[in-house]
Amino acid sequence: MFKRGQMILTFIVLFSLLLAACAPVVAPAPALTPAPKEEAPAPKEAAPPVQGEPVDVGGTATGVPYEMKESVFNGNPITLVIWDWHTPRVNYWKEITPRYTKMYPNVTFEIVQVPGEDYWKKLMAAIPAGEGPDIFHFHNAQHTPFIKNNLIDPFPEDLFLPSFYKENYVGMKEGHFMDADGHIRYIPYGSMAAELYINTKMWEEAGLTENDYPKTWDDLLIVAKKLTKYDASGNIDVAGFAFNGYIQYLWNDMLFQQGRYMYTKDGRGCQVDNPESINALRTITKFYDENINSRQFLEWIEAFGTQKAAMVWAWTWFTGYMKATYPDISFKAIRMPSFTGENLPALGRQNYEVSLVVNPRKDIERRKVAWDFLHWLYSDDEKLVDLALMHNIAPAYTKLNNHPRILADATIADLSKSIPYKVFPGEFPTSVDQVFTQYVTQNIMTGTPIEQVVQQAQQACDQALQEQQYWIVERTYAHDDKMIPNQP
Repeated sequence: MFKRGQMILTFIVLFSLLLAACAPVVAPAPALTPAPKEEAPAPKEAAPPVQGEPVDVGGTATGVPYEMKESVFNGNPITLVIWDWHTPRVNYWKEITPRYTKMYPNVTFEIVQVPGEDYWKKLMAAIPAGEGPDIFHFHNAQHTPFIKNNLIDPFPEDLFLPSFYKENYVGMKEGHFMDADGHIRYIPYGSMAAELYINTKMWEEAGLTENDYPKTWDDLLIVAKKLTKYDASGNIDVAGFAFNGYIQYLWNDMLFQQGRYMYTKDGRGCQVDNPESINALRTITKFYDENINSRQFLEWIEAFGTQKAAMVWAWTWFTGYMKATYPDISFKAIRMPSFTGENLPALGRQNYEVSLVVNPRKDIERRKVAWDFLHWLYSDDEKLVDLALMHNIAPAYTKLNNHPRILADATIADLSKSIPYKVFPGEFPTSVDQVFTQYVTQNIMTGTPIEQVVQQAQQACDQALQEQQYWIVERTYAHDDKMIPNQP
């Protein structure tokens, strides 16, 4: 069962957290703004008359209204290639790109789905060679290698107004999407974080109401006892709260809730061996001690989906997974508990879902068309709402939190209230994730003493961070003054 759990955890990390894979170092790329000498000159013929018709024009979500041009690429035929790994987004690109083509009939698109396990390696090989897609989807886990090696074209400031983004988008004031010179390299769709998922049928059958929603971990323990069911031999049949296979992420949130950051201030060490970490793991293992969950029980995702768990803790991608995989199960996502019942010092970790970007090694005329498409795409409120709903995230464009379609989604509407109290640490590299999987989740599952767990995890995590410098920005958290003072 444990091996099966590891397979499930691997699936979750690779696909739900969108494949935050480590990338190999490649040679630095040349400057992006001048067109390479070998580029073919732009066509000189006069632009032909407009052949298309306006579609979704006038959007202002980039700070610069999108206006239809008389033509793009001087009316000459062009096919833009888009790469992505995520099936729902691939289907969305296939749905909306014909709308752009309706405006500019000379522009067509080739949408290529690249398997997640190959995605970053193929990009890192193709872009320096001047090959690969014109446009590709990004993930901020690749922030350092792609910006360091100049593999993303900076967003044009005449189309994506920096001052507008800093005023209206989460994380922009903090510089979470920019290079060291302050140029935007990718933009956010929104934020994802964890919620507490409840099987509403089981909740009601136990005689529980909204007044019983747990605000603290102690509250959760009480209601979880009421929801746990046992077989004739006294073994758990339905876990009140299941978390096997996800322990390191739950533990990570509990660190932030106690005011403890993940990393040292210089980003070269972890903060694992400390009282807050021990308290978090003791809180988690208490659910084993109280026979609410068992180390021999199902993994959390399987348990909830098969109605063998009444409650689980999960990032909000889980809403889409449940609706697609188990459409007949009724559930609700609510604010996750904390140690005090309050939002401060923090509620846990969050991460951003981010945008398509442009290949800087394509010739400048192709890039102009690619940027026009992205300007059209990201100027439109409705498309940004589409993307937020697709990813089950709170919109990054803050005004959209009051959009009717966002308010109608219970998970996102609730998540948007919690996001201001979630910490974005920066990169969560695969090397660190693997350390926490091995030295936190696996050790707790095998019953290793907690003091030994944190000591081993501390040593392994420090070693992982010494291998290369990562992009660490957790201390830009809005409520940094509420976190533990004078941390290393």
